[in-house]
Amino acid sequence: MSAPSKDPSDHGLKLAKDFPGLGEGDNRGPYVDHAAVREVISQLRKDLGGVHGNPRPSMSATWSGPGTLGEVQGIGNVGPEATGKWEVASNFGGNFESAYKVFGESYSQLVDYIEEWASAVERAIANYEKGHTDSSAT
Repeated sequence: MSAPSKDPSDHGLKLAKDFPGLGEGDNRGPYVDHAAVREVISQLRKDLGGVHGNPRPSMSATWSGPGTLGEVQGIGNVGPEATGKWEVASNFGGNFESAYKVFGESYSQLVDYIEEWASAVERAIANYEKGHTDSSAT
């Protein structure tokens, strides 16, 4: 295992060399193909569309679907009253209820963060393009 970087700008996040939209660059950084990055974001948004879908009418615990926010909220909402009144079942229900609250909120936040990231990248590309257009001689 290598030693951690001492460079304060190195956050440990590295894009794969074959990440869509990145090409060989120069000493300023990699070449970024804006159209290809927009296509990646477009596909990401299409894939996230299924996460925003409506849950199936039957919230059977045996049903497995795409994992929409509604499904996680509906299927995961189990507490002591649903698992039984005897001690072990009630404790299991309490544990499940705690896990559901943490996971449900985290899952929803993850989707929000992905959407915020996508919007930020789109704004960055638009700003770059505007700056390039505004500074170009016409």
